[in-house]
Amino acid sequence: MTIALDPARRSRNAMNPRSFPGVAFIAVFSLVFLYVPMLITVIYAFNAGDQALVWEGFSLQWFVYVMTNHAIIDATVVSVKLATAATVIAVVIAIGFVLSVQELRRRGSALATGLLTAPLLVPEVVMAVATLAFIRFIGLQPGFTALLLAHATFCIPFAMMPIRSRLQSLGTEVFEAGADLGATTLPMLRRITLPLLVPGIISGALLSFVISMDDYIISAFLSSAGSTPLPVYLFGLIRRGANPAINVVALLLLALAIAVTTVTYLAPTRKKRTAR
Repeated sequence: MTIALDPARRSRNAMNPRSFPGVAFIAVFSLVFLYVPMLITVIYAFNAGDQALVWEGFSLQWFVYVMTNHAIIDATVVSVKLATAATVIAVVIAIGFVLSVQELRRRGSALATGLLTAPLLVPEVVMAVATLAFIRFIGLQPGFTALLLAHATFCIPFAMMPIRSRLQSLGTEVFEAGADLGATTLPMLRRITLPLLVPGIISGALLSFVISMDDYIISAFLSSAGSTPLPVYLFGLIRRGANPAINVVALLLLALAIAVTTVTYLAPTRKKRTAR
């Protein structure tokens, strides 16, 4: 006897990922391909030998080397300063844009958002060449100022997305209540809007900071002697011959990314718990 399946149940079964052949293998392969290289990098950061991928025993000597190498420290300082300044500029512009675009009509809002998020779609090498041509046109030379202009520009979309998402989730009731109580624009911005946007601002700032710290292509085009960011310096080290110091720096950057991701995830959750 044949039992007819309910159409809704049949549709759910058809859309179940387990019903597609090879899904489990592809998922496992993707996870292995993504995380095994990171695990190898972490392990070989503790290598006692002079080669990046030849294990010769456990040692912390390369951590000491990285912490005392003036060239690596200088490149790290440049990257931190650059990422911090670019993040501040990007977050300020993103907050102003998000608050302004809420007052536009739907078409104007979509157009303005599309123009500001264009760096997400433009190939990075194209943006690097265009930025280099622009700074030459206005009389600037490659260096920290040029790097800051470029990094702040491509960090704006990353800062804007969490802030705008946070603002859209708030609704209009709280702002209408503030207006009914007589709050003018600046007091409402200072006492209501910005405090409510703090989780989005933190997420956008951390995301912008990591993106700036990680950038190589634009930094390679615009860096100069004395303003070499860490990714550009690391690539130069690899071309001269990789040693476990590369793995150590990669491990430290990975730890930074994990910390930023954790804070970004926990900040909105903690804010919701506090509100309850």
